[in-house]
Amino acid sequence: MNDALALVESPAQLINAAEWAAASDADVRLVTLGPEPARTRFQMHRVAEICTGAGFDHCWAEVRGPLPTRTVDLARTAARVQAASTLVIGDPYSGIIQMLLAMRSRAPRIVVVDDGTATLRYAEQWAFGGRLQRWHLTEQPRAARLLAPRVAPWLGRRSPHVELFSAMPLTGERPPARRCTYAWTREHFGPPEILDTVDLMGSSLVETGVVQEERYLAGVQRLVAEYGVGRYLPHRAEAAAKVAAIAEMGVEIVRPELPMEWHACRGPIGRHILSFPSTVVHTLPLVLAGTGIEVTAIDVADEWFVTDDASARGFVAGINKNPQDAVAESSSREAGFAVVR
Repeated sequence: MNDALALVESPAQLINAAEWAAASDADVRLVTLGPEPARTRFQMHRVAEICTGAGFDHCWAEVRGPLPTRTVDLARTAARVQAASTLVIGDPYSGIIQMLLAMRSRAPRIVVVDDGTATLRYAEQWAFGGRLQRWHLTEQPRAARLLAPRVAPWLGRRSPHVELFSAMPLTGERPPARRCTYAWTREHFGPPEILDTVDLMGSSLVETGVVQEERYLAGVQRLVAEYGVGRYLPHRAEAAAKVAAIAEMGVEIVRPELPMEWHACRGPIGRHILSFPSTVVHTLPLVLAGTGIEVTAIDVADEWFVTDDASARGFVAGINKNPQDAVAESSSREAGFAVVR
C-alpha cells in the first residue's frame, strides 16, 4: 500500500494534493471523500479524470452516500488511514477527516494543502491556539467538539506533526511550509486562449452568510460599469437566483468545468481578471505568470458585511494583503497585479 494517503473533499484540494505529490515525487494515493453538492461532485469527477489520465493513483470513497456503501467505504478508508505514514489533507476542519484521524493510535506526518483561504485561518490557529473552527462560523459543530480532545495533539496548537504546502502568503509563526508554485499545472496546461474582455470571478461570501446579497449585487453592478466586465464566472456554491440577477446586468455567465487554476491556465480567459477576496488572488498570478494577464483584487467594503464580528471582517480583509508575493516568487514577472481599495 502507498506510504502517503491524500484525503480530499473539494476540487481545489484534489489539485493541490496532486501538486504536492508531483513536487515531492511521492507515491501517494488520492482518495476523494465524495462530497454532496452536485456542482462540486461534477468538478471533482472532471479533476479526477485528468489526474488519473496523468498517472496519479485516484479512487472515490462515498463516505456520505447511502448507508451500506457509506459503511463499507468508511471502513476501507479508515484502514488506509491506519496504514499511511503520511496523511495529506486539505481541510483540517473536516468532521470526517478528524474522525478518521482520531482512530489512529499514533500520529502520522500530516501535510495540509490549500483548500481556499482556510489555510490562512488554520495557520493562525496552529500558532495561537484555540478551537479548530472555520472562520465564518460562530459555533463549533457538536461532532467537532467531541473529537477535539483526540485530534488537538496532532492538528492543534504547535503540533510537531503538521506541515503546510501552500500558495498562500503565510507570515509569522506557523507550521513548516513549502511553497506551492503550481509547477505541475503550468507544465501540463496552457498557454491559455486569451480573450479581449474583463472577467469577474464570483464569490460565495453571500452564501456563507458573510456579506449582504444586495450590497454584493450593487458592487458587481459598479464593477460592470467601471471596468466593462463582460463575463462573470460563478463560484460553484453561488445561488442560482443571485447569478441570474447578475446575468440581467448584461454580463455573460460562464460556469467553468474545472477549478479556476486549471480553467484559467487552459482558457479561454479574459485579459483582465477581477476578484473579490478569494484564493485566486494568490493562485492565478502563479498559474498565469508570463501570459500578460492582469489580476486585480477587489476589497469588500465594511458596509457589505452581515455581522459586526471584527474577526470575520479582519479575516476577509486580510485575504487581499500582499497578494503580489505570489508573483514575486514565481519564475516570471510578466503577470500584472493591483489591489483596488
